[in-house]
Amino acid sequence: MATTITPARVDVAALIEAIYQDGITGIPNLLPTEWADQLDEDLKKEFAAALSHEGGTAPRGWNRFYFEPYPERLRGFLDLITHPVITELSVRMFGNDYKVVELGCDAPLPGAINQPWHRDFPMPEETRQGRLTSIAINASSVDVTPDMGPFQCVPSTHFDPGDDFDGGMFPDESKYAEYEGRMESRLGRRGSVSVRSGLALHRGSRSSNRSRVRPVAIVGIVSPEDRAVKKRIANPEDPDVPRLRVSQQYIDSLSEDVLRYLSYEVVADTEKNLPPHFTHHTFEGLKMAEMP
Repeated sequence: MATTITPARVDVAALIEAIYQDGITGIPNLLPTEWADQLDEDLKKEFAAALSHEGGTAPRGWNRFYFEPYPERLRGFLDLITHPVITELSVRMFGNDYKVVELGCDAPLPGAINQPWHRDFPMPEETRQGRLTSIAINASSVDVTPDMGPFQCVPSTHFDPGDDFDGGMFPDESKYAEYEGRMESRLGRRGSVSVRSGLALHRGSRSSNRSRVRPVAIVGIVSPEDRAVKKRIANPEDPDVPRLRVSQQYIDSLSEDVLRYLSYEVVADTEKNLPPHFTHHTFEGLKMAEMP
């Protein structure tokens, strides 16, 4: 599927400046709306498969789930990670040895409630020194409306030390009023993406009982100094370290120019024989399993 814009039409330096300043920025119309429609179809199939057995999804609040799709079952995965804007952004931020380490999906259902404000991981030492070591690319598969529980972010919180956050990730509720006064709701659009630091405080917000499921694909890209790379090198067998889980058939289909940027684990010989989904990426603070 052809891309719709090229690096010449996007000021990548301005994107990086916005990420460092606000912790989040958007890239409108990165890919065709048809790409997003295809993504919606594929994510729903993967979500249904993940829900069909224990451990396939991780609870992220009432009526909200996270799971890890298989990259080869998302027809647009390569279009996204090899898009010239995404690759140029990754090289400029992290150098020629950056890695794509994660493909996830956040799937809020009708009736989802506000998540607690949180960041995706404690602040790395490198970021305390002013360097970001990772970004997340969020691609909505639908045009999000306010009743669908849009993603909400508090700009410029990605460099807050968070020393008093629970687990380095969850601020005290006494700060919620301040955050809600500063927050921005992001209404994702088909074909557009957001680029954010996982350290910027954010939450999935309340959705109407009459809304629809709105899957969001999340791609994690990191620098060689990020813990996802260092921990994988130190212990390749640790299942909790992010990596793409793929078949050998898929790996054999990719060029070396793509493979060099992927952190992956081969879990089957062919796509047909991929094991049932199992999601290792869980947050105790986001389980929130009780009925509101």
